[in-house]
Amino acid sequence: MLLLFLAPWVNGQELYGEYLDHQQGLLSRECYDIICDEKGYLLISTQYGPVKYDGEKCIPICMNLPIEERVIYDFEKDPKGNIYLLNSKFQILKLQGNKAIRIGPEKVCDTSNNIIFIKLHWAKSGLYILNHQAYLKYSFQSKKIHTYYHESNPGNQRLKFVYHPEWEFPFRKYTHGDYNFKTNNNIGIQFKNSGQKFKFVSKGLPDTREDQVTVGKTDYLLINSILFKKRGNHITHTNLSGILFMEYFYNRIWLCTYNGLLELDAEGNLLQHHFKGDLVAGVAPLKSGGIAISFNRKGVFICSNIHNQIYKNISVSSAARIHPFHLLGTTKGEIYQYDHHRLTKMTHIDSLGYSESIGIPNAIWEINAINRNLLFTSTNGIYCYNRNFQLVRKLTDPRCYYFGLIVDKNNLYPIQRQCIRKVTWKDWSSKSFQQYYFSSKGYTIKHLRCHNRLNDSIILLGTDIGLFYFNLKTNKHARTSFFKKEYAVRSIEKTAAGELVVFSRYHGIYFFKANTLVKRIDPPSVSVMRGWVYKNHLIIQGNDGVFIRNLNQWKLNEWINAFKGETQSVFVLQNSLLISNDKDLIITELEDYKKEQITIILNRVGIGNAKKKHLPAQIAPNSSISLDFDILKFGTDRLDIYYKLISKGENTIDQVIKGTQINFDALKSGNYTLEVYPVINGKIHFEQPKRYRFRIEKTFWESTIFYIGTIILAGSLIFSVLLSVNLSRKRRSAQRSELESKLNEYKLLAVKAQVNPHFLSNGLAAIQALILKGDNDKAAQYLAKFSFLMRKILYYSETQFISLKQELELIDAYLELELLRFRNRFNIQKEIHLSDNQLEKFQFPSLLLQPILENAIWHGLKFQEKDPELLISFQLNENQELVVQIRDNGLGFNTSNKSEEHLSKGNILITERIDTLNQQFQNKVAHIEIISSGNGTNVIFSFTPQLYLFKHV
Repeated sequence: MLLLFLAPWVNGQELYGEYLDHQQGLLSRECYDIICDEKGYLLISTQYGPVKYDGEKCIPICMNLPIEERVIYDFEKDPKGNIYLLNSKFQILKLQGNKAIRIGPEKVCDTSNNIIFIKLHWAKSGLYILNHQAYLKYSFQSKKIHTYYHESNPGNQRLKFVYHPEWEFPFRKYTHGDYNFKTNNNIGIQFKNSGQKFKFVSKGLPDTREDQVTVGKTDYLLINSILFKKRGNHITHTNLSGILFMEYFYNRIWLCTYNGLLELDAEGNLLQHHFKGDLVAGVAPLKSGGIAISFNRKGVFICSNIHNQIYKNISVSSAARIHPFHLLGTTKGEIYQYDHHRLTKMTHIDSLGYSESIGIPNAIWEINAINRNLLFTSTNGIYCYNRNFQLVRKLTDPRCYYFGLIVDKNNLYPIQRQCIRKVTWKDWSSKSFQQYYFSSKGYTIKHLRCHNRLNDSIILLGTDIGLFYFNLKTNKHARTSFFKKEYAVRSIEKTAAGELVVFSRYHGIYFFKANTLVKRIDPPSVSVMRGWVYKNHLIIQGNDGVFIRNLNQWKLNEWINAFKGETQSVFVLQNSLLISNDKDLIITELEDYKKEQITIILNRVGIGNAKKKHLPAQIAPNSSISLDFDILKFGTDRLDIYYKLISKGENTIDQVIKGTQINFDALKSGNYTLEVYPVINGKIHFEQPKRYRFRIEKTFWESTIFYIGTIILAGSLIFSVLLSVNLSRKRRSAQRSELESKLNEYKLLAVKAQVNPHFLSNGLAAIQALILKGDNDKAAQYLAKFSFLMRKILYYSETQFISLKQELELIDAYLELELLRFRNRFNIQKEIHLSDNQLEKFQFPSLLLQPILENAIWHGLKFQEKDPELLISFQLNENQELVVQIRDNGLGFNTSNKSEEHLSKGNILITERIDTLNQQFQNKVAHIEIISSGNGTNVIFSFTPQLYLFKHV
């Protein structure tokens, strides 16, 4: 079909956005219809089945259908928001969640077996199916299709349409037998009320489908792919044809054609012809304020805002607001007027070209005004135009490179990279230039980068070596006192609060007030090319994109990536970002200033192991809660969530989480309010929260019955514990008395054993024998040892523990007496593997070893005739236990021998004393092992640190 139109449009202008592809999960680039459901999901039909797009990924739907039934040609929404589908098998389906439910028809059609369904249409009287040749009505009760209109002989390709405004389908169709056609005029359209007739030549099959859009008092009528405009009884042919479908939203009329997408305003004027040469299969509005377009061969295009435009082959080098204009200058010397996303070319400075001496294009670098005239600063001069954009005068110098201009009353200060020149408005000539170079002791300014007026007489100059003043009255310069760093400065701006903002290239952004540094922040880019302060927002052009940040909310707002990639220049006009990128101009609305409709949908709810469609108002206690959200905001890179969980009497939980899933584990009982905020590319949108209220039920432990029972049980337990403690205290007191009695008994027995009559008499007899021999010195020495031993035995019998050193002194005294009695006939070997400090520190049961030594001598060594030997060893093993070993090489002992009954009883007493010690400490702190054989007897004691390190009183 032909596409005819007469209205003009701007060459090179297109919508700006991105195409969906396999990375987002789009099944195929061959797409058909497209629609947004009530929640805001975008439904796309492809040759391999429909998908649902949530702003991040495409999810296949209708997977319950066989693969041959998933090819959907058309979506249609009824007044209640239900979505019906028409597939390639001529079936009508209804979408429920992600499933498609077949509702009919039972038979395709009763009148023809060759009808090709094209489009579903919901009218006042029900659901219709429209194609080139027929209108078919579907009955939900009988599940059958009835013919509303059918062209029985389409081969003649001749039709007459007569408009009846009172009908549901206003155009009545007549075949060739009811209408007299002239040669080559096979399509006739007649409006009876106005008497207007239109005749057309159709090269293809006639298209009987019709559609209508009403905008105010104007009706736009689509019939046979031709658009008419009807106001009252007057009909106007818009000269637009070849139209497949028509939609109306955002106060725009959108026409899908074989040759692109036409955008019309409410008056029917053609604003833009998008995507020329492409068959546009469908167009749909996004709840976020953007538009989605499906193509028969190119997939789906997403534009987050219809005002986001791209102009081909336009690179902007300057921008300024000079009342009443918003003007742009380009790198080619063109001047455009910018008005709400539209560019109008005002003039082109023909004299501009390329400066051969420096090799830089003569772009428009700055736009100013003086005496109601416009000044355009280019590389090789200054051009003055009046408000009608007529050249008044110019001042050029091919040897100079200007990148800026300061206007001070009637003086002009053109700025070059290394100097500032001055010329008066009255004496406008290159000969009158005064030139001021910037050099001083210690530095030379080679590159001026930016400038901003501080007051009537002071200009701030940003350079590669810092920030400088330039006094317009004295024409002198100096380094600023508050910013002495030799950093490369790229922009100088002022805030509404009077702060001065200095953008350095590599070292951050500095805020000064009254020449005092207030704060410094780091930019998100390695290198800052330029910066702006615009309506309480900070905007920077970085080496890897454009970033925005709110000046008033430092803690809550991060940098927002407004544009990704390298940029040549960036400007801000009329709440829009103008970005020159790769020789094209991209215009996007600033996200901070438009009211976006961001939809938050609670997609899935998990309560414990159960899955729910909605968040219930009552939730069982100790249940885990999992909430999976979808944020329907198309054309973004990162979607996150910021939430607040508010509970009465509890601290508010608030945090930003990556992704769109929130999990709670076993919340306390009570009433909760959950506020969910979308986070788009790092920015929290506080103005559009989603609130959910729910209650965590009380557990049995929090009920009144449980509280009363707990009090009764606690009282009983306290009483029982007190009673048990009292009884235990009495029991322990009795046990302690019994233990002390036993210990005293064992000590008494030990004393008796050590001072038994045999020992006393033998000792005194040995002393007597020495005296009779006349060995008085030795008798005195023996008597002293005997006296020392008796005194220590009686003294130590009063205490339970003594030091290990004291125990060694006691057994040394005893062994010396025994050696004297036995005339040194046995050898004693001692192995002490302990330090002096340990001997002083370690505690030992008093009078424990002497009975064992006595048994070893009198029942072991006494009967050994060959080299009798006694070994005494003290050491710590690997478990830090104190091991005491007493070993003799005597004949051993036999417990069945009556002569050794005393020996057996003595060992039993020692063993019982060890058991008593263990009971006293309520732990196994001591152990004894007796090994006796024909080769001798070995007695081994072991004591834990709990005993030998215990501070005994």
